[in-house]
Amino acid sequence: MTVNIIMSPFKRFILALFFILLIISMGTAGFMIIEGWTFDESIYMTFVTISTVGFGEIHPLSTEGRRFMIVFLTISIFTLGFTLTALLSFFFEGHIQKTVKEQRMKRLISLIKEHYIICGFGDVGRETAAEFQKKKISFLIVDNNISDTEKEQYSNFIFIEGDATEESVLEEAKIIKARGLVSCLSNDQQNVYTVLTARQLNNSLRIVAKASDERAVKKLQTAGADRVILPKQIAGRRLATVCTHPSIVDFLEILSSGGDELMHIESVEIHEKSPLNGKSLKESNIGQYTGAIIIGILDSLGKTRMNLSSMVSLSSIKLQPRDKLIALGNIDQIVNLQEFANP
Repeated sequence: MTVNIIMSPFKRFILALFFILLIISMGTAGFMIIEGWTFDESIYMTFVTISTVGFGEIHPLSTEGRRFMIVFLTISIFTLGFTLTALLSFFFEGHIQKTVKEQRMKRLISLIKEHYIICGFGDVGRETAAEFQKKKISFLIVDNNISDTEKEQYSNFIFIEGDATEESVLEEAKIIKARGLVSCLSNDQQNVYTVLTARQLNNSLRIVAKASDERAVKKLQTAGADRVILPKQIAGRRLATVCTHPSIVDFLEILSSGGDELMHIESVEIHEKSPLNGKSLKESNIGQYTGAIIIGILDSLGKTRMNLSSMVSLSSIKLQPRDKLIALGNIDQIVNLQEFANP
């Protein structure tokens, strides 16, 4: 049976250094023993022989010394050839650059906090990362199959190579300090395990998961996902809306992508001690004081709050703790709303 041993360039480099030290020791010892030279004379002659500079002999060589020199010079030439190949392989295959990048990545990971963890760097993961980058939201990516091409293409992203279902990998991603996690791995089973592990490590984490099948939605919610997204379902609805209401879709895309710097859609949560608790939008004069337009109210579960009577407008709904106001306005108006809702 034939066993193929494949050595990495770094291991070949270390082996080459070992061989260099070995022939230096062998040459020095050989000249001292065979010719009876001092250590200084022997090591000098060894370096002269290895470097092939062509200097003369310190002392005339004996017959045994000449034979030793032939063998030693032959071994030195082969060793230097191997060393040169190992050095070229180590430097030109980018291993020093790779080591520097890995150290930089570790430093960034050690400093990151209040970030989002994207598990899976497929089509959905890349789109999620692009949106986070566009909105200048701190994030990192966990995937066990990240190619060198992707690392080069997305050199400003923070990658952790590993299985997102493993506790040690999520701990390396600083899940304790994270704000949220997006699980968009290739299959539903992996997403379920990832969500379950993440929820156990950080109970306050905001978790959003991708599902490819409606049957997986309940499992992901049971595992601890706050929201479950069905990309196929969303794509179908989006296609239908684009066909029937293209202007509305264009408007929302501009707002969500930040294409219109004057208008933004943001959510503002009502805290327990907010002065708006128990008041309606009309009673609080929220529009007059902030300039922001409230286009929706969500309850603590993320569902739209509606009055039973269709005759009652949005402005008459009594606000409750943990309600979220969906507001439309410029940056100053959104800031005013945040301060007004939770002074």
